[in-house]
Amino acid sequence: MSAETVSSSRAPPPPPVRGPTCKMANRANRGGLSVILHQPDGYSAEILFYGAQVVSWKTEHKQELLFLSEQAVYRPPKPIRGGIPICFPKFFDKEHMEGHGFARIGSWRVENLARDTAFPPPTPDNAYVDFLLDHKPDDFQDWPNHKFELRLRVILGPTGDLTMTTRVKNVNTNGEPFTFKFAYHSYFSVSNIRATQIEGLQGLDYRDYLDDHNQFTDEADAITFGDELDRVYLNTPDEICIRDIELRRTITIHKDASLPEIVVWNPWEVDASSIADLGDQEYKQMVCVEAAAVETEITLYPNEEWIGTQRLSAKEY
Repeated sequence: MSAETVSSSRAPPPPPVRGPTCKMANRANRGGLSVILHQPDGYSAEILFYGAQVVSWKTEHKQELLFLSEQAVYRPPKPIRGGIPICFPKFFDKEHMEGHGFARIGSWRVENLARDTAFPPPTPDNAYVDFLLDHKPDDFQDWPNHKFELRLRVILGPTGDLTMTTRVKNVNTNGEPFTFKFAYHSYFSVSNIRATQIEGLQGLDYRDYLDDHNQFTDEADAITFGDELDRVYLNTPDEICIRDIELRRTITIHKDASLPEIVVWNPWEVDASSIADLGDQEYKQMVCVEAAAVETEITLYPNEEWIGTQRLSAKEY
């Protein structure tokens, strides 16, 4: 046996190939069962079975990009304050009202949608999970007894982008259509709400939910915050930016035409103090910027479906 052969046989095994992972977790006091998506470079996201709610989205440096209230309640049937709740099939205009439909307080289940043509197959460098909700609470009286399928795919890309694709399908057997509204009710973490601005909505019309839904045109170069704000912007572009000036970080919402509106909300001091599951000063570290269809109702007839996608990306500048 040659020296070369001996040396080769004693060489250490090659390092394991690192790739994206999808793991189950159970946080008894933090919403129960969840799925954690992870990328080798350190990016991660966590999604609860309860509401299929994204409650964490972190950079490669473990910095949290989503806001989650320290006063959040993790007990059904309460919604969880923060992260990215899914609002379906209703949407109310005052956030501290416990509305927004049943999806955010439903018990979803994981289902493999790999063969579902509505969801393009993820590439091998993606970490992803699929969820399904096809029932509503018996005591939900605001929507007739429709049969539906609400499917969600959450993808964490190799550079940390977080993509959420939702498909709603009418599976009524009685021939009845149904109408719904939808929003990715995203709470973003910011260093200081006074040093935060929203770009991409200038010159657009909006409904002011603090002024009887009256319509105005935004003439400012960017949205800044100095008081409570609750608006729905209409006919919005596909990209909206949240600029954190102190952190020198921009989060961009990339959305499709199925989500024509953007909701912008911050409760400010007086309203925050009246919300039981939000700390009195937490309004300073959060802003809601939501890709939505809430002024535009969606109607589906049996076997028709609707798909809405948003992709979130973050970068420092």
